[in-house]
Amino acid sequence: MTRRSIAYYETSLWCYTDHLSYSPGEKMAVRASAPGGSFGCRITRIGAEDVVVFEERNLNAAPQPFSPTAFRDGCNWPVSFEISIDPAWPSGYYRLQLLNDGGVGEHFFVVRNDRGPKAPFALVLATNTYNAYNSWGGKCLYGTDVTVAVEPHLDTNADRSPIVSVDRPFSRYLIASPAPTRIADLTHRGFGEGAGAPQALRDGIANFDFSLWDTAAGYMNKWEHVFARWAEREGYELAYLTQEDLRRNPNCLDGHRCYLSVGHDEYWSWADRDCVETFVENGGRAAFFSGNACYWQVRFENNDRQMVGYKYDAHRDDPVMGTDQERFMTGMWADPVIGRPETQMKGTTFTRAGYSRIGLCMGARPAGYTVFNEDHWSLDGANLFYGDMFGEDVALASYEMDGCAFKLDDGLPVPTGEDGADPAMEIIALAPASLGESEKTHLPKGLGHTDASLVAERIRGADTAENRAAIRRAASAIVSFKKGRGEVFSTSGTEWAWGLDAREPYTQKITQNVLRRLGGV
Repeated sequence: MTRRSIAYYETSLWCYTDHLSYSPGEKMAVRASAPGGSFGCRITRIGAEDVVVFEERNLNAAPQPFSPTAFRDGCNWPVSFEISIDPAWPSGYYRLQLLNDGGVGEHFFVVRNDRGPKAPFALVLATNTYNAYNSWGGKCLYGTDVTVAVEPHLDTNADRSPIVSVDRPFSRYLIASPAPTRIADLTHRGFGEGAGAPQALRDGIANFDFSLWDTAAGYMNKWEHVFARWAEREGYELAYLTQEDLRRNPNCLDGHRCYLSVGHDEYWSWADRDCVETFVENGGRAAFFSGNACYWQVRFENNDRQMVGYKYDAHRDDPVMGTDQERFMTGMWADPVIGRPETQMKGTTFTRAGYSRIGLCMGARPAGYTVFNEDHWSLDGANLFYGDMFGEDVALASYEMDGCAFKLDDGLPVPTGEDGADPAMEIIALAPASLGESEKTHLPKGLGHTDASLVAERIRGADTAENRAAIRRAASAIVSFKKGRGEVFSTSGTEWAWGLDAREPYTQKITQNVLRRLGGV
């Protein structure tokens, strides 16, 4: 059932909680499996600085049985102990560690700010994407729990499960990467060279016992972590939420000025979108410092304890097809069956851009954005002019990126609106991206054209070589537009936070302009 042995799960320290976020004063139930007997618990707030807020020793939990279908059906472990969320703990991301002589059990939770004055910014963690890539127990929406050392290449046609449970631990390094984790190849592909390796592998991260899927999601030493650390050090006040909160409380964004999406925010439910779009329509602001954002729709079933995502096979295998619930099909949001392209919420879509510095996609070019609209407010004080490129030194335009349909009008890109984007949307900068590799080269590849084939079939009507070639010719777009009484800004790339982490001056200046305008600070 997996490349990992059952003993890996049965003999390690693991835990999970009943929810992923809590209000001060609530009790958190922890369900643990501890083969080594007694253990300690440490809770640390991870932000501008790491602050230990709770420690307890001599806790006990029995070794729990492992089911080969736990990835789908959940673990169903009993509650081992409870922790009351101290009202003095500020809103934030909290690392939960169980520790004994044999190792560490990793989990996390978020403390919300449900009472008192609301912070200007609500950072909503991409927890649906965490779940999609969590291969604990055998499988995820991508495939089996395979270590990087065994299978270093992504395979979108792998033995994946279309249903995953939230009642299970997270794969250890998905939420607690021990080192900064970048997936794009940060090196420039030379003449005659094939697809390069992800930077994480170049940095030796494969020496850890990583699941193949751990690098693409999670918090620590990844996108949301480095953004939050930068923002808190710069003095911005953040409140922390999870996508679970968007579903549990559709009014959870009320009182905040600006919703924030950061990094890799790939999976959204219908209710998630309703929450964010209603917030913006009613006068809120939204900043998407993220890419591949809202590409796939997911459903939550069985009292929200299972997440469903048929993805590439949804139009054939999802049981809602052929019923009056077809709009909840778990395929691309841009699929005509769903009829709700993500461009309506954030202006851009993965189907109109794709990859950069992955495989052969844009490997032999500088990975930066080229400025077109030099007069846009987001560039105030940046000293960037038409044709200038920024971010290339930190490969800002890399990994997964979103774009829109546009045409050139007197040398400036203008949305056509054919993809659902607002024709009045402003395009600020562009960077080439592609949904797959050329089929005409003999150079070693790394991606293939699975995504291009899906978009060709579902959006252009047929999976042909001509349609795939047209789809591959695309660009990521940094955009802004008004939506109802609110406003939206999208960087349309996963890697924006790494520009902040590197103190890249243009990235910082643009981010400061966006936060000042959308957050009022």
